[in-house]
Amino acid sequence: MNSRNKKELLNMLSAVTVIVLVYGLFNLAGITCPIKYITGISCLGCGMTRAWISVLHLDLKGAFYYHPGFLLPLAALVLFIIKSQGDKNIKFYKFYKISMFTIIMLFVIIYVVRIVWTEGDIVVFQPENNILSRFMRNYIH
Repeated sequence: MNSRNKKELLNMLSAVTVIVLVYGLFNLAGITCPIKYITGISCLGCGMTRAWISVLHLDLKGAFYYHPGFLLPLAALVLFIIKSQGDKNIKFYKFYKISMFTIIMLFVIIYVVRIVWTEGDIVVFQPENNILSRFMRNYIH
């Protein structure tokens, strides 16, 4: 492994470590999703953690319930790893771009369907519950 790859790996591990630590701090503060907490609106990945926990418990039905696109990040990761191995094949690069675009579009489609046609507490559109609204309701009368 050359020094450039080592530096990239170190940067990636550092970023993942920071994300895990920040996520852990948010959980300790009772904030399970910072985006939903701040905006009152679920993000595209809402339910993803619960979906993968369901997978680890071999509960695929539960995983699909929490987020139907739970396998999409895994597909994107595999494509990214293959691309980062230095394959300069133009056909693969086109396939990579089309695949990543498709994965993003699937995330958007799943998100819109979940916002519009589902009931429940996993994906919510409640801008009235954003952080500013909660602050004003609780502290300003």
